[in-house]
This record gives sequence, structure tokens and C-alpha cells, in this order.
Amino acid sequence: MSEIQHTEKEKSFQQQVWETLSTINVNEKIEKKNGLSYLSWAWAWGVLMAQAHYPESYYTIDTVSYNNDGSAMVSLTLTVKQGDNEFPRKMWLPMMDYRNQAISNPNAVDINKILMRCLTKAISMFGLWFYIYAGEDLPEQEKIIIQKEIAQQKERYDQLIRDLKTAAKSGVESMKMHWQQLTPEETDIIGEENKMAIYRHIAMKNEAHHEAENERVVSGKTGESHRQQFTQGLIKWQGNNPTKLPHAVSL
Repeated sequence: MSEIQHTEKEKSFQQQVWETLSTINVNEKIEKKNGLSYLSWAWAWGVLMAQAHYPESYYTIDTVSYNNDGSAMVSLTLTVKQGDNEFPRKMWLPMMDYRNQAISNPNAVDINKILMRCLTKAISMFGLWFYIYAGEDLPEQEKIIIQKEIAQQKERYDQLIRDLKTAAKSGVESMKMHWQQLTPEETDIIGEENKMAIYRHIAMKNEAHHEAENERVVSGKTGESHRQQFTQGLIKWQGNNPTKLPHAVSL
């Protein structure tokens, strides 16, 4: 196999690992201490070792590096492996206490604890719980799925509202029949408040329509009364002045 082919295969495996681990939701496993988020190294390692993931993976611990002020730095190399495919990533972490302050002259217990934290951080470099380090609430893939679900729910809500309004245009009885045909889930999506708002809108339109009809009827009666008075006046005037009505007058 050529070097180029090997590189392409290695990159493909790296992408596969990242896409697999970065989409896992770890929110329920996160612990909060002093405002910081922690993930159990045992749980993180268990995920990596799962049969569906990369149980052949392994890590090597480097020698602890001490500074002149007595502080220290640990580091390790984690290699994710699956069959013939594998690739390493190195991670380091200073010796710190629970306040994330440097520890001087750490003992064996301190070193052991920080090494496990370093291992968890190394696992994140392959994708698992990386979104927590990035300050996100959910993995990117899960956010995309949720956004799609929200869009679908909104589309369904809008359609249900449109259908109810269409039924309402034919009157209250039509709206009631349509409402009775909806499933409990659909009525919950629409909501009682929205239903009553549409109902009130219909009632107001009907009331306005009836008022307009009444005004038209009253106006018609008034007009008829005026015409009768005008006709009577003309007849009376004709009686006093026996002349035919002009052709321009139309009763």
C-alpha cells in the first residue's frame, strides 16, 4: 500500500471515530464541581471499550514531569484501535487540586487522580464529550436532529391551525365537527386557548355580519319609506296640478 493510500485510510478511520463518539450525549453523566463539568473516567473508558466502539484501544503513561517550583505535569498517549486501523493522540494535564490550583510536591494519590482526569480529556480529543469543552449543551448531531424535530412540530402545528380556521369559515357547527374528529394529541397541539381564539374570531365576524345585515334591512326600509313619502307627495302635487309626471322621475 502506498503512503498516500495509507494516509487516506487513516483519515477515514479518524473521521469514523470522531463521528461515532462526538454524537454520544453525555449530559446525564456529567458531574458539577465548583462550577466545572466533570465526566467519570470509568464511564468514558467504558464507552470507548464497548463492543460497538473500540475495545482494542489502549493508552501509555509518560513519566511525570516536575518543575522547579515543585509543581508537576502528567501526560499520556491514547491510541484508538479497531482491527488494522489505529491512531494515537497525546494529552497532558498539570497536577491540580479540586479548585484547579497547582499542587506542589504531589503524592501518589494525587498523581493517580490527575492521570485519570488526563485520560478522560484524552478521550474527548477523539470526540466523546468534546461538545462540553466547546461550551455546548448538546452534541452537534443531536442539535441538528432536535432542530429538525422542532421544525416538523411547527409545520404540523401550523397545518392544524390552518385546517381549523378553514373549518371555522363554514360556521361554528363546522368547526365543532372538525374539532371532534381530531385526536387527543392534535387537540393538545392546537391548545384550548387557540381554539377559543378562533371561536371568538368567528363569533365577532358573525356579529359584524348580522349588524351589517340589520343596517342594510333598516336602510332598505327607510329608503322604501322615503320613496313612499315622495310618491305620495307627487300624487298630492299632481292632484293639485293635473300634469303628468316627468319622464325623468323613476319610482
